Order: sequence, then structure tokens, then C-alpha cells
Amino acid sequence: MERKGVAAAEVDLLKRIREDNDASAKEAFFARYEDLLHRFAHKYQSDRLPYEDAYQLAALGLMKALGRYDTNRGVSFITFAYPTVEGELKKHYRDHLELIRLPRPLRDLRQHINSESRRMWEEEGREPDVKILSQRLHASEENIIEALAAQQCSSVFSLDSTYGEGSDEAPLSFFIGAVDPAYEEVERNVVLEKALASLPARHRRVMQLRLKNSWTQTKIARELNISQMHVSRLIREAVGMLQSMCGVREEEPA
Repeated sequence: MERKGVAAAEVDLLKRIREDNDASAKEAFFARYEDLLHRFAHKYQSDRLPYEDAYQLAALGLMKALGRYDTNRGVSFITFAYPTVEGELKKHYRDHLELIRLPRPLRDLRQHINSESRRMWEEEGREPDVKILSQRLHASEENIIEALAAQQCSSVFSLDSTYGEGSDEAPLSFFIGAVDPAYEEVERNVVLEKALASLPARHRRVMQLRLKNSWTQTKIARELNISQMHVSRLIREAVGMLQSMCGVREEEPA
């Protein structure tokens, strides 16, 4: 009798919502399923989806189910609403929280693993290993390992998020390596030294002052007590020697 009374009360609330859009009936109806919404929020909350947001999504799913539910089908509202509410949460994860999209079977298995892990932790105070998950979820150990690996590789963090505590916080972008021009400079100097070592002494001296010290031809001429034209000729000859050593032919003007 009590169960029939509950069902009758629910049908009455549904009628008031459908026919009169009764706000108090909606409030009473949602109060009946508040525990269900909290269970869904607890199941789907994560570091990417706060508990309050998960609850709101579950409530949105319940509202959608309420709008589509037909009392004449002979199916209880909870049976009809459950997949709709869960589908709303899964859709949000798929469309907004996963930048790296996984195949659906792998994504579903990962969800089952997370649910089973939470259940075991709450009931037994420990996390399941691969063998236990394989037995309880009726999946091969290889598939369990693949889903766990995919979970670790599918998280994406903003470079603006911080790492550390208090005054030691720093954005993650701070820890990303960058191209160090010093490495290219070292490589260039090694190649240059090897090339210059093959030149005659005077040519080598002029090229070292020109390339390594960035001196002008006039300054080099004063340093070596020769004319600027002589310096220009030595540079031209040195370049020709280096081109010959490297097998580079100077292009003739068209």
C-alpha cells in the first residue's frame, strides 16, 4: 500500500507539472530524487568537474527526462530517467572535458574502472589491482591496462595553471623547455674554428677578426698595418678557399 501511495503521489506531481507547470510541484518532484542527483554527482566529480557542476548537470538530465517521460508507457520514472541523467554527464565529459578523444569502448571501460575503484575504496578501504578489475568487469587484463594507460595520457592541463604552494606557485609554462640559442652558437663556433684552421695564417687572422670579433675592414687594416683594400682582398680569397673546401660553387650572375 505504501509503495502504491508513493507512486500515486509521483503521478500527481507529474500531472501538476505537465498541465499547470506548477513550480512547487517541480520543487517537490526534484526533492524526491535529490539523493539520486547526489549519487551521480559523487560518481562523476573529478579535478576537471567539481561536485557542484556535476550535480547541476545531473539535475539538467533529470529535467530533460521529466520533459520526455510518458506515464502511459508503464515504465517507472526512475527507470526512464537513469540513463538520461547519466547520458548528460557522459556527454559533458566527451564534449567539453576531453581534449584527447578516446575510442568509445575504451572510454566506457575507463568509466567502469573509475566507478569500481571508488566503490572498493569506500567499501573495503583499498584500490583494486588489474586482476581484480578484470574479474569484476569481465574484461581482459590487457584491456584494463590499456584503459588505465589511456587515462594517464588523456589529461590536458592549462599552461596558466600553477604548481607549488603559497609564494612558491609558478605557472606550468615556467617549467617548459625552450630553444637555447647558445647551443646553436656553440655549434657554429665549432664549425667555424674547424674551417678557419685550414686557411693560411694571414687569411685566418683576418677572418677571425671579421667573424668572431665583428670588426670592420678599416679596423682590421689598422690592427694588421695593411690597407683596407688588402683586407677586402684577403677576405674574398678566404671565402673562395672555404667554398672550394666545402664544394660550394659561386653562382654566376644571370
